Amino acid sequence: MPELSLPRLGFTKIIVADVDRVFDFYARVLGVEERSRVRTGAGDEALEEIISHPVGHADAPTLIIKSYINRPAPPPGELQLGFQVASVDDVVAAAVAAGGSVAKPPRDAPEHGVRVAFLKDVEGHMIEIVQLI
Repeated sequence: MPELSLPRLGFTKIIVADVDRVFDFYARVLGVEERSRVRTGAGDEALEEIISHPVGHADAPTLIIKSYINRPAPPPGELQLGFQVASVDDVVAAAVAAGGSVAKPPRDAPEHGVRVAFLKDVEGHMIEIVQLI
C-alpha cells in the first residue's frame, strides 16, 4: 500500500439548490463563517461553492455548500467527502486497486492551490481528494 502521509478528513460538501440560503442556515445555527466563494466550470459542470469553517477555528474541517448551476440538486441525504492527502496520484492508484473507480482524473488547479481528483468508493459514493500544491 502506498504511503498516504496522514490523510485527514478535510471537508464535507453538501450539494444544494441554493447556496446562499443553506449557508445562511448553517451560519445562524452553527456559527460557521464564509472563508471564500468559488464559481467555476461550464455547462453541467458549472458550480458555485461557499467554503466555510467554524468561527475562530480556521484549521477545523471545512463545510462547503455547493450548487451545480445548470442541474438540479440531488435528493437530501447525499454528501461528498473530501480528504486532504500527500499524493493525489498515490491515493487514486490505491482506490482503483481496492475496487473503487475514478470519476474525474487528477488535475492541477493552481488557482485554488491544489491537485484534485474525484473517486467513487465501492458502492459509488463520491470522494474528492486534494493535495496542496
